[in-house]
Amino acid sequence: MLKVTRNLVVDRVRSAATRYETVTKVTHDVTQPDSTETVLASLEFTRLLGSLSSEHREVLAPTYLYGRTDQETAEILGVPAGTVRSRKHYALVKLRAQ
Repeated sequence: MLKVTRNLVVDRVRSAATRYETVTKVTHDVTQPDSTETVLASLEFTRLLGSLSSEHREVLAPTYLYGRTDQETAEILGVPAGTVRSRKHYALVKLRAQ
């Protein structure tokens, strides 16, 4: 989940840069957050996950927390792999929008 949160932050910074918005300078390495940032990111991500449907949450956990492929996740959930990809896509779209 932390990786997804980090990717969302990186995406936001990159999109701001392409729109020529002012982006504050990062004074530390964002790939290695300190414990405070980790806790805050976890709390924020937990809040964001609560806004997703259960179908979307159950796809994100095996994929991002356990590193499973879409096919492995599909077998675990008993749904087609295309459904896993679709749910994952729409879950990430909703997370990015928030």
